[in-house]
Amino acid sequence: MQVENEQEVILETRKIIMDFPGQRALEGVDFDIRRGEVHALIGENGAGKSTLVKIIAGIYTPNGGEILMEGKRVHFSSPEESQSHGLAFIHQELHVIPHLSVAENIFLGRYPRNRFGMVRQKKMEDMVQNIPNVLPMGVDMGLMANRLSIIQQWKMVINRALGQDPRIIFMDEPTSSLTHDEVQELFSAIQNLKLMGKSIVYISHRLEEVFQIADRVTVIKDAKKVGTTKVRETDMAEIYRMMLGRELAEAFPEKAPAPRPEISLSVKNLSQKEFVKEISFDLYQGEILGIAGLVGSGRTELARMIFGADCKRKGEIQVEGKTVEIRSPKEAIAQGIALVPEERRSEGLVLTMDVKQNITIARLSKILRWLGVPHISRRKEKELCEPLVQSMSIKTQNLGQRAEDLSGGNQQKVVLAKWLFSQSRIFIFDEPTRGIDVGAKFAIYELIVELARKGAGILLISSDLTEIVGLAHRILVMDQGDIKTILDGQTTSLSDLLQICLGERNKF
Repeated sequence: MQVENEQEVILETRKIIMDFPGQRALEGVDFDIRRGEVHALIGENGAGKSTLVKIIAGIYTPNGGEILMEGKRVHFSSPEESQSHGLAFIHQELHVIPHLSVAENIFLGRYPRNRFGMVRQKKMEDMVQNIPNVLPMGVDMGLMANRLSIIQQWKMVINRALGQDPRIIFMDEPTSSLTHDEVQELFSAIQNLKLMGKSIVYISHRLEEVFQIADRVTVIKDAKKVGTTKVRETDMAEIYRMMLGRELAEAFPEKAPAPRPEISLSVKNLSQKEFVKEISFDLYQGEILGIAGLVGSGRTELARMIFGADCKRKGEIQVEGKTVEIRSPKEAIAQGIALVPEERRSEGLVLTMDVKQNITIARLSKILRWLGVPHISRRKEKELCEPLVQSMSIKTQNLGQRAEDLSGGNQQKVVLAKWLFSQSRIFIFDEPTRGIDVGAKFAIYELIVELARKGAGILLISSDLTEIVGLAHRILVMDQGDIKTILDGQTTSLSDLLQICLGERNKF
């Protein structure tokens, strides 16, 4: 059962100030953690939440303010000091040593040794049995860590934290690489930790997860604390207002006009093992069709099948009424289908290539000239790329600037420019604003709406349900590979969509 003693504060920060050269990262931030609760810490990228956690962890020394544990002032000058006070930190980039065993990773830095200083391997593997059985590994403790799956690595890192008998565990974006079933397993483990009286600080950008797992939520915006509230006493629209300082409707451009009657893309009984189960839908010209659902619901797998990046087991795809066989991205591109992937740096761009090369890479035939053998026409390349860069307001020093040196928002614009250059007619956006700041997000939204105005068919996959509600004409909700329902984007509220996505899973 959840601990209800609201006065039992374990850790508290008061008036924390943190300055970096030319920037105030935190300004007078108060934050407290109570025994046996899950406290979500949220805010846009750059809001200051990670800086606050690094101060608590002893990585940064604040310029002002204080940290108290059970009412007594403490000072953490190193991560070791914070750990000695019962704090454990699990970062988004898991600290896993691949060439060490599971047991060695769990007891990293705390190995039992004999009188000669040698590690007692058997003793260490036996010590694992003393760790609370919250998240069983189910693997041999002598197995090398590089043999583990992502969820097994997460279990290993959580068990490492539990081996220190922490009072508070900080989890930073813990579900970013997990499937739906793995997320539910992690959430069950968090509930077990609460039963043991442990406290969890849960850092995430996924509001649906916050409402599923957290007891309280604190919002940080522009280096300041906006407020703290009980999750059961608020809703997504209110949290969104706290995060951005404006209403949901003000964060998006006016929706694109009603779709045209012509069908752009038709999917019939598309299946892939257990991930996608006989999905069928139509996408109309000029329509933004939002695809919502929890992590692991099959959204990305569906997109990759349509684009030919993954093979389908069965089903049919029609483009503008014509049945097509798509077995590779090259064949999808030939049919006018574009995929703006979630991992733009690794899958959408060639980072070591410059802006113009990334824009033209999907259709080099437009800039080739033939002099016995094909050559790229630099004049034509510049002639065709410059108007795209200008019209999309891509901030770059010149067309020769490398993609890796651009901001996240400008990188995403370059990916989109590539598909505009290739004259695509169907666009699949998978998490189009992940890791992009608020100002750049609006620019991406405008580009998506403008594509729809010009008649492109758009599939919009996003874990940010505000994007789905703010942009989509219709909303297709997926659950464990199936279509759960299809909603009218004009009449569906943010809270309604959240409740439909969570369904029975909100009951812990």
